[in-house]
Amino acid sequence: LGDSSSAPRRSNSCVLIRLVALDIDGTLLDTSNRLSEANAAAVREAVAGGVTVVLATSRWFYLARLTARELGLITPLICHNGALIKRPDDEEELLHLRLDQRFAQETATLGDERGYRMFTTVDHITYMRPEGKTPPKRLPPDLQVTDRHADAVARGAPTAILIFGEEAVDEVCDTFRDGYRQRVNFSRNHSLTFPHHLIMTHAQVDKGRALDLVCRELGVSPQETLAMGDSQ
Repeated sequence: LGDSSSAPRRSNSCVLIRLVALDIDGTLLDTSNRLSEANAAAVREAVAGGVTVVLATSRWFYLARLTARELGLITPLICHNGALIKRPDDEEELLHLRLDQRFAQETATLGDERGYRMFTTVDHITYMRPEGKTPPKRLPPDLQVTDRHADAVARGAPTAILIFGEEAVDEVCDTFRDGYRQRVNFSRNHSLTFPHHLIMTHAQVDKGRALDLVCRELGVSPQETLAMGDSQ
């Protein structure tokens, strides 16, 4: 082992992993959105052994924090595929990239007209149009049901818009991608655990870039980092 903390530490020619970045849906959680005892135990064992664990997810902050708290993690949360990095304890933002306002308005308006199943996060609130009816009393305060996503977007540029359904995804991409590809990241997902969906964020949003920022914040080299997930 060398004396330089910046150099990767090696044992038998293998890099010693100091940080593990984990996706949540389809990776930590099962198809019922539950955290298994085996996965929880593995994470806690890694933390006890001195490994830093960071969650990197497409979920919004408050939803991601539920899993972090269940695991006892206090590291910065990478949310919305890297559009937002936020500390779970004091809620300090290390990064926040928002969608183009005009694009968000046009997309939300189309989604309202078509009745897409969609989620739009503006500041601290995520607005959703789910399949079927969801009793408002059962929802957490950061989640609100609405048929007017365009009204939500009018209050401020969203962090992300999530749309479910192959036909909806195809229509949005065909309608907007060519005109906005320089300003918007269109992330089509074919996950093993979720139906076809599209996550739209700022063009510079990327989980890898966000993880690099978190590594620098925590003083860990990317060469000493392992990332795991179920999608691209």
